[in-house]
Amino acid sequence: MTKYGCEYWLIYSIIVAGKSAEFANSKMRQLAPEGTDIFKMLRRCNNKHWMMMLVQKYKLGNYKKLTRAFMEVCQLNAKTCTLEDLEKIHGIGPKTSRFFIMLRNPETRVAALDTHILKWLREKGYNAPKSTPQSGAKYKELEAAFIREADRIGVTPRALDIYIWEMYSGRNKKQ
Repeated sequence: MTKYGCEYWLIYSIIVAGKSAEFANSKMRQLAPEGTDIFKMLRRCNNKHWMMMLVQKYKLGNYKKLTRAFMEVCQLNAKTCTLEDLEKIHGIGPKTSRFFIMLRNPETRVAALDTHILKWLREKGYNAPKSTPQSGAKYKELEAAFIREADRIGVTPRALDIYIWEMYSGRNKKQ
């Protein structure tokens, strides 16, 4: 998982939800400089008050949601937790759980349906909304469609996700 561990990427996944990658990268550099055991640091905030102070100190936004999510997520084993384990955490839905699972295991067959992927699916003729569906059935329907498209072109869902993100975010200049 690169030089950072699963715990780092799990916290990153929670912070980036609804925010830009640039915001999350900046906050993670502040919150967990290289070599920091982020779960150990968060566990030291052993009550809601101290966790809230930490979340506010780093200006992470969504203070109540992140405070509760961080308190709960530190009880998980980031290396072995499942989608179901993650989605029991306050504030973690299908997109965030799948984003983390894809970071942890690049070969996994899930899709983190963000606005870029939904736009791409609409361009392919799918009836995809503009924002991530909260309904389990609709999410699973679009996730299956995305995985079929990845299979059709012979790449992992994660590789297709990265390509689409780079294309729509303007980071892929070779189109």
